[in-house]
Amino acid sequence: MAYSATLANNRKLLSDEEHHRILKLFSRAGLSMDHPQFDEDILDKGTQAILKTRDGKLRAAVPNPLGSCTFLNDVSPEELNAALRRHKELMKGYPRNGEGLEAFVDASDTGYTENNQKEVEALEAAAEKAGSLNGSMDGTNVVHGGKIMDGVNGHDNVHVNGHSNGVPEVNGLAGKLADGGLTNGVNGFTNGAKAI
Repeated sequence: MAYSATLANNRKLLSDEEHHRILKLFSRAGLSMDHPQFDEDILDKGTQAILKTRDGKLRAAVPNPLGSCTFLNDVSPEELNAALRRHKELMKGYPRNGEGLEAFVDASDTGYTENNQKEVEALEAAAEKAGSLNGSMDGTNVVHGGKIMDGVNGHDNVHVNGHSNGVPEVNGLAGKLADGGLTNGVNGFTNGAKAI
């Protein structure tokens, strides 16, 4: 947002006084106005990612006037970089060189992410192993101790959730319908009939 204010100021959409007012407010609030990784390369990569998702239009939101917004589509890479260079110079006059307090950058929004492939593979292997410990994830049966475990979380279908099927107590709840049938143990209802 601070960079956008500098871009607007460069275009004379925002006066010097308004521009300084915005930057001063951001600084006092501890918001990030700059970051060491924000450079022309990142700006270009982010711009290219935006152009891909916005039908080739930049739609850069800039304040014009203060409290309102204008979307710019006609900003050249040269103009973006010139605004960034000026912005970096301006930030030298602010506390922490414009860096925010407790500032964190989520690279997933920048179009510039670097995934550690070994870490991803290790996580996938651990997830696969965990799935095989809890029964099959692909619909096939798992054999454990000579028994076929084709139920939930590696249990056989005779005892799901610790209770055997077909007895009056299911999932720890018991009840009878008015006609003598059994409830399914969920809120005392089965097929619309309330247990008594």
